[in-house]
Formats: sequence, C-alpha cells, structure tokens
Amino acid sequence: MRDQIVITSKLAPHQRVALEHLLFFNVNQHRVRLGIQQSIETYGVPEIFEHEGGLRVRVGDIDGVQTLFAVSDTGRPQGVAVFVRLAHERFVVLHLGVEPRSNSAVDVNTPVLLKLMYEIRRAARRTRGVDRIELVYKERHAVRLNV
Repeated sequence: MRDQIVITSKLAPHQRVALEHLLFFNVNQHRVRLGIQQSIETYGVPEIFEHEGGLRVRVGDIDGVQTLFAVSDTGRPQGVAVFVRLAHERFVVLHLGVEPRSNSAVDVNTPVLLKLMYEIRRAARRTRGVDRIELVYKERHAVRLNV
C-alpha cells in the first residue's frame, strides 16, 4: 500500500537529513544539472534553516521564498518545491526535488511532482496579479494561468 502524500509548508526539524538528501544529494540531479546551475547562478544557493519550529529553505538574499513539502503519512518528505513571487505577475520555481525510488518503474514520482506543482498553481491563482509560473529547470518554460 502506498503512503498518502500531504502537501505542507512545515517540515519537522528531525527531517533535516531527509530534506538534505532531497535537495542537495538527490541521485537524479544529473537530469536537471544545467537548470540547477542556472538557478544558483541567477538566484543564489539554497540553504535549509529552522524557522518557528519547522524547516524552511531560503535562496540567496531573496525575500519571500516559499517552500512546499510533499510528506508521507509517516512524516518523511517525498518532495520539495522552492518558489518565489518575482516581479508582480509571476511565480518562479527555483528548485524541485523528489525522492528517488529504488524500483525501476517509470514515472513513480510523477504524482508527488504533480501535487507540488498543483499547489503552487493554486497559490498563484489566489495571488492577485500573478498570471504565470516559470520553471527555472526548464529553459524558457512558463505556465500561463487562465485567470
């Protein structure tokens, strides 16, 4: 039976090592290496820190960075999305990480990634003036919102 995945903006401090593996030591980084490099060069290095009893991610000197975690019912992070509102009209997804699976099934983590992106899209739609979401890992890729 698969764990249920919940999207939350708080992650327990004892999950720091699991978050570090998702964000910094993910075995799938090679697939989006150029996007990661572009994000770091443009926006800064991501850093995990503790805030109000939970873990967050900040990126460089950017204010307003938000973090969403996809968490299993056991509390273990399965995915992370780091994004920020830049300019008035856009959200920019700065970093994404999804837990690698040991089996060889294709797209086993697609539901986690889709849930994270769905929540970012919901937040963008609730934010006045935002009409697109840009993914730094995909060159010139923006999702226009139908507002």
